[in-house]
Amino acid sequence: MSAPAAGLAAQGPAPAAAVLASAEHPPHRLDLAAAVDWALARNYAVRRAAARVDQTRGDARHARRLVPSNPLVTFRSARRKRPGEAATRDLSIQLAQEVWIGGQGRVMTRAADARTQAARGELDFLRATTAARTRAAYLRALVAAEGVRSAERAVAVAADLARYAARRLDAGKTTVQTVNTAEIARARAAAQHARAVRDARRAELDLLALLAADPELDLDLTGRLALPEAIEVPSQERLLNAAVQRRGDLAAAGARVAAARADLALSRRQLIPNLTVFGLYGEEEDFRIAGGGLQLRLPIGHRFGGERDAARARLREQTLARDARVLAVRGAVLRALADYRAARAAADAVGRAMLDRAEDNVRRLQTALAAGKVGAPAITAAQDNLLAVRRDYLDALGDLIDAAAALERATGGLIHAAPAAPDNEPQTTPDSAPRKAAADRPGDAR
Repeated sequence: MSAPAAGLAAQGPAPAAAVLASAEHPPHRLDLAAAVDWALARNYAVRRAAARVDQTRGDARHARRLVPSNPLVTFRSARRKRPGEAATRDLSIQLAQEVWIGGQGRVMTRAADARTQAARGELDFLRATTAARTRAAYLRALVAAEGVRSAERAVAVAADLARYAARRLDAGKTTVQTVNTAEIARARAAAQHARAVRDARRAELDLLALLAADPELDLDLTGRLALPEAIEVPSQERLLNAAVQRRGDLAAAGARVAAARADLALSRRQLIPNLTVFGLYGEEEDFRIAGGGLQLRLPIGHRFGGERDAARARLREQTLARDARVLAVRGAVLRALADYRAARAAADAVGRAMLDRAEDNVRRLQTALAAGKVGAPAITAAQDNLLAVRRDYLDALGDLIDAAAALERATGGLIHAAPAAPDNEPQTTPDSAPRKAAADRPGDAR
């Protein structure tokens, strides 16, 4: 809300801390549905778009006025005096009212209503895209949190291997090269953990920005990470037609064309000037005078040629913008569809089964290392493979989330990825299977 200019000059801008303290914050525990609802209610871009709708509604209300302007009242008084006679006073009152001619009021109303429809279309599209972006940001934050947990697991395994290698070196059962290899593996795992923590923080900040919340706010995301279910995509032509019909920005583009067409009609009707009707009453000496008349501005010096040229150009511009938007939407839908199919195939290929096999290889090699059957390079190679598979798995999840969100935005919210599973629904996460292997770590073997 804006303050009076004097108050701003006296007090200066409000401190950022005070603004954040007065703002509403989302709940600490937040599921996916609540996050989307909060973003739709509090996101600044959505609220600005809603304010633009209210502004155009006000303009439309103004355009529906019955007359172009308020009545004009003129009062005149004059003193009349002839030589040698007593002075008298003349009085005159005139009431004038301008009225619409040539249907200009109806055309102005039509143009204002079209602009309101355009603002509503933009708001609807922005709400759909904000929901898609919030959904993607929430799921991305879950993926990033899973990345941190996976990195912690890798750090623990690498640390166990390094300690085990050091003990075997003290016992004279391995070489310095083996110890060095284990230490390198631990350092790489620690570096990956640091990057995972950074990525998780960035993902949380992206979500908080969409929620219009304090970036220092601590959120507890209650969703559980799982591979989103495959989206049932209709045929390409049906999807394109449905997207074109559903996209609010296309509806807004069409409404702007209608508004520009109404503006052109109004510029043509400006050659028909509005009529001013007036009535008057006056008193002069012993006479009382009453009458009325008409006033009309003659369109001679200014024939509104420039206004008509500008209106025709705006109509061409808005028509071209609408056609270009339709073409861009079709292209965006096809690109999003291709990206989603590719991301879905990659996520299915690099799925839970591959991650489980990589974890199983590490456990088996750890057991063999404890029995002296393999060296540290073998287990390090297996760990590298596990880290690569984990990274590919999480990247595939992230790509699938982004592709589904892009498809949701391109279709105007027609389809979207399945929400994350709730807390009370058991789900297998990428970090759940390896935890039972803690007893098989080299550090636990004696």
